Amino acid sequence: MKTKVLKSSQEQASSAWIEYLRILREEALIDKLSAQDVNLEKALNALNEIKEFIASPEHILGSLQTKHGEVAEHMQVGIANAEQLIQGKSPTHTFEGVGRLAMEDYLRDGKMIQSKFYNGVKGTFQAVCKHFSDYPQYISEGGSYDIPKDQYEQLMDIYHRGETLRSSLHTSEETLFKNMKAWEAENGISIKEVVKPAVVGYDEVQLGVADKTIDTEQGKVKDMDEKIRGEAQDAAKPTLQEGVKATIAGAALEGAMTFAIKVIQIRKSGKNFSEFTEEDWKSVGIDTALGTGMGAIRGATVYTLTNFTPVPSPIASAMVTASFGMVAQARKLHNGDIDKGEFLDNTEILCLDVAVSALSSMLGEVLIPIPILGTLIGNTVGMFMLEISKVYLGKAEQKLIEKYRAQYMTVVKKLDEEYQSFVISLNAEIEQYSSLVALAFEGDANTRFELTVDVAQLAGVDASKILKTDEERDVFFSTSDDN
Repeated sequence: MKTKVLKSSQEQASSAWIEYLRILREEALIDKLSAQDVNLEKALNALNEIKEFIASPEHILGSLQTKHGEVAEHMQVGIANAEQLIQGKSPTHTFEGVGRLAMEDYLRDGKMIQSKFYNGVKGTFQAVCKHFSDYPQYISEGGSYDIPKDQYEQLMDIYHRGETLRSSLHTSEETLFKNMKAWEAENGISIKEVVKPAVVGYDEVQLGVADKTIDTEQGKVKDMDEKIRGEAQDAAKPTLQEGVKATIAGAALEGAMTFAIKVIQIRKSGKNFSEFTEEDWKSVGIDTALGTGMGAIRGATVYTLTNFTPVPSPIASAMVTASFGMVAQARKLHNGDIDKGEFLDNTEILCLDVAVSALSSMLGEVLIPIPILGTLIGNTVGMFMLEISKVYLGKAEQKLIEKYRAQYMTVVKKLDEEYQSFVISLNAEIEQYSSLVALAFEGDANTRFELTVDVAQLAGVDASKILKTDEERDVFFSTSDDN
């Protein structure tokens, strides 16, 4: 009994572990999607703060022609932070601790950033040079400059062509290139290290189009959100790699358990390990190989059923066990080792065993919501109860069955006798009735009339409604004619 319970528990443990892997993926997905809800809200809030800022242009520094400069600062902070927040990262930009008229406009990763948005790449570069002239310590203290991303691309293009293909530069580009090189040489700095592209271009920060720019960024954030959610859902799907792991784990677990059970069986026969014969070890090896193969099949099957169908893992494992058992019984029937009656009895017991195992495992999961442990405890208790009931309740049940069987046969015999008597009586009455009917349509009128009276009486017609004499007949028909 202990061996059977142990084997059943091992099978359910294997399936419970596979189920646990699925639960972990699903819980990770739920946590990821919940966190992403928060990320989306924070990112959209960062963009909405920009909208609130530009909604009151009277509070923005500068004239109508220069207000875009402060708008650009808020665009950079809000959009850059939104791109970080939607990915679940910490915001990189802040105005916190920065005075409105300080030498820096905002901080990025704790470092000072000055934003320069002028009409034309030449004007923007000149503004950078002017700011550095006013604050010569700015770069040495870790500061850098953000310029419109379109102007940054233009500036870098001129710089690289001036370095590699000087002849391609136009007159104005040549002048700008010389000014950049002179500025680098004079101050001992690299323009590529201290000038960075902003997240928006010059035209995108103008008051007339700023709202549209934010709307576009909101769309980008939502698209990124959908992408992240899709990636999370894909990551939570069952994979071939995980299925292979489940197959290997099932094979190893069932193979090891089969090996242990077989060795214990031989030891219980009275043999020490040193006394094991070649045949003993051969049987151990064969059983272990079979167990390993069955475990691999179980692992792959349970993984497939629990991940691609709504079948719970205890049921999936029970289905595999039942399939193996029925195949084995069918093989015995085919080889003549058992007859049809034994085959039916064995398969019924097998199905009962796996059903109890599955049900008790599922109850264990509910009552003890600890992964794998609840399954093991539930299965162990359920299988022990089943085996005990077979041992201690079997004889009583057999006596009760025999008692009911004897009572049943007595009732059947009595009903059969009554049935035969009824059939004989019925046949006699039918024969008599048929004879009377036949005679009623033969002979003279008087004879036929008398016989119809007998037929009516035999058929059970109410005596008051039977016309027994010629006088009653004449009265009946004359009354009918009058009506």
